[in-house]
Amino acid sequence: MGTKRVAFSDDERCFFITTSCYQHKYLLFDKQCFDILFDNFRFYNRRYQAKLLGYVLMSNHIHFIVFFQERNFLSKYLRDFKKYSSLQLRAYISRTHPEILPELVYEHRSQHYKIWDDEFDDVVIFSRDVCETKLTYMHQNPVRAGIVKEATDYLYSSAKFYEYWHFDIQSELLHYLEVF
Repeated sequence: MGTKRVAFSDDERCFFITTSCYQHKYLLFDKQCFDILFDNFRFYNRRYQAKLLGYVLMSNHIHFIVFFQERNFLSKYLRDFKKYSSLQLRAYISRTHPEILPELVYEHRSQHYKIWDDEFDDVVIFSRDVCETKLTYMHQNPVRAGIVKEATDYLYSSAKFYEYWHFDIQSELLHYLEVF
């Protein structure tokens, strides 16, 4: 699965990431889909010595802030995260919503279905101010979309962690103040 080439130096270790579902389709439609993403975050955070500082998982895209503790593995992290979460999400969709599969057909080399767009957006987080700005933007996403009135009401976000210091075991978050 392709991702864009990252031109950052190995010294950069904290990034705000946005990646979207294929053609902005609403493919993340229930708790099981989000659990698949959480499982992949946990696995690749361990594999690449990374921690999430924040996240919001929407129905057609996700935002998260990832901090690499040792060195920058962003390209590998996203390549693997998107590849394996795609396989798991496709399997789940084929069991629960097989009518969606024809919309996801994508024949290219050995790939037959597409869950994520190839590209992702990344912004280097280099200061506490930038991190706080991105966290606020991210957490307000479900509010702007009209899903909830308060960011802390959205279940698939780190907003509650930051507002109430409520630790969500699924996310294994690292507070941004421990980094900046």
